[in-house]
Amino acid sequence: MEQAVPVAKPKLLALGAVVVLLGLVLRVSWVTEDAYITLRTVDNWVNGFGLRWNVDERVQSYTHPLWMLLLATGYAITREAFFTTVLLGVLTTGAAAYTLVHYARTAGHAVVAIVLLTLSQGFIDFSTSGLENPLSHLLIALFVGLYAARATPLWQLALTVSLLACTRIDALLVVGPALVHASWLELRAVGARSTARSLAIGFAPFLAWELFSVFYYGFPFPNTAYAKLNTGLPRLDVVRQGLVYWLDGLAWDLPLHTVALAGVATALLQRRPRELLIALGLLLYTLYVINIGGDFMHGRFWTIPFFTGVCLIAISELPLEDPVRAAAVVLPFALFMLHPLAKEALTREFTYNGIADERLVFRDHMSSVLNVRVNPVPNHEWAGLGRELQRRGEKIVVNENVGLLGFHAGPGLHIIDPLALTDPLLARLPMRQDHGWRVGHYVRQIPSGYPETVASVDGTCLMKDKRMCTYYGLLHEVIAGPLFSFSRLKAVVLLNLGLRDSLLDRDRYRDPKTSHATLEDLSEPVREHALWDATGTFQIPARGVTIELPKPSHAVRLELSVDGNDDYRLEFRSGTKALAKVDTPAEARGAMRTRKVQVPDAARSAGFDYIYVRPSGGDGMYSIGYLRLYDR
Repeated sequence: MEQAVPVAKPKLLALGAVVVLLGLVLRVSWVTEDAYITLRTVDNWVNGFGLRWNVDERVQSYTHPLWMLLLATGYAITREAFFTTVLLGVLTTGAAAYTLVHYARTAGHAVVAIVLLTLSQGFIDFSTSGLENPLSHLLIALFVGLYAARATPLWQLALTVSLLACTRIDALLVVGPALVHASWLELRAVGARSTARSLAIGFAPFLAWELFSVFYYGFPFPNTAYAKLNTGLPRLDVVRQGLVYWLDGLAWDLPLHTVALAGVATALLQRRPRELLIALGLLLYTLYVINIGGDFMHGRFWTIPFFTGVCLIAISELPLEDPVRAAAVVLPFALFMLHPLAKEALTREFTYNGIADERLVFRDHMSSVLNVRVNPVPNHEWAGLGRELQRRGEKIVVNENVGLLGFHAGPGLHIIDPLALTDPLLARLPMRQDHGWRVGHYVRQIPSGYPETVASVDGTCLMKDKRMCTYYGLLHEVIAGPLFSFSRLKAVVLLNLGLRDSLLDRDRYRDPKTSHATLEDLSEPVREHALWDATGTFQIPARGVTIELPKPSHAVRLELSVDGNDDYRLEFRSGTKALAKVDTPAEARGAMRTRKVQVPDAARSAGFDYIYVRPSGGDGMYSIGYLRLYDR
């Protein structure tokens, strides 16, 4: 990348803008509840309990290994969480801003870039917060500068990308197209062997982490990935929420999207391949965020494309060499984006679904400047509850707010998290469909007997769902068994390849009130010709109900009382494996009527322990009266 010769005063002006930026960051510095999820792991590790959240389980509850290591280093030195986390955020943001200034085409470009950073409330807010955003910004600035410099060795580019993947793996989308391009150029210049060597050297940190993760935790991805991507929600609903999140960013923090789009427009106007590939990565990341439904925090996921857009402007050939003239150009743009009327006009147009200004929510309890002189921080009630649980010597608790509570409760408390962010079993179950959802907060049905199973001293499974017991036995071997045991390594392979997923009856936990019943639930006879919703009938959803038998059955026939004017399909299963299906057609009139069904030979000979009953046609009002099995 061609660099103009820096002049002392403009360079000092750019560095002065960095100081102003850090002042704004420090003024609103805070730490979010979610950061304390990572800090609990940090606290356990520093105190000798290993990289664990609950000390009796090896579960990766954080998404940012490299950021976690930085937090752990600071915490090991200070033994203080809040201000150490804030300081790391400020220092890393300062390093990102300095890197941006260093690689900017001229001092004028650097001033404009830093001024643009000061315009975004989201960027300022998440420059602290305890989340990985500032480290992501630093590594993106470093990659863009190195890539634009053209002469940078491939291994250095790959190393930067590798560290970014260790900070936030989905940020690979931003730099991926550019790295592919650099690799292709290297391949043409020096051949496949040298290119492979450079990539292997660069990606060594990421590959080393992945090997450690599979060995230590048993899985290649953090537990939060399984929890948030395994919800069972319709894809259309998730994407719709992602679009709402994009519109929310536009209304809540206008610079977030306008600066990102300005960076893309700059790359398109210049038509230089390197800037175009970075712009492509920015757009890919934006589409990815929309596809996963966004986040519940205003602007959190949009700071990466925003910062990338600023980088594109900083390395561009826009006529911004004179800092004073550049400031005059950007000032009207800044005034428009920050004007209350512009924000009010956008806010009137959009409504938001579960998205909140988290810094505002926690401002009075987790903000260093506001509280350091009058109150200890954090002074939130969840922190107080954690201290109280520790004082009482509690051993196990079920709670959704696990960050502050978990950190302040200490290592002696095992927390079952219904949102599944820190719970490996619940993360593999779908979200409850009978429960409202907020993006990032997907409540799971806790299997009956699960808390008792976790609390059992000898590891006895006390869950009523015996197949779940079998699955949990394998999972517990992975997360709590001896690291080098053959049975554990075998369980790691089986679970990662999904070869035991059939043990999970996801329908049972997706809608526990209406989609699952036991044979005992349907043992009481219902009067023939009773109304479909009479007392004693079991009303079922259109997707059907799974009936669990107490043990495998080899019955030859059954009697089933159902609403007469509906078609039903009966599927006989062994676990979740389908053995045979039978259709029972509707009769002419409604009301409860008994149907006699021959069990197919395949189901009878193999033995079935579930019968899945699904309406296949009718009036939308479906119910079961009773079910009886006959051996002859």
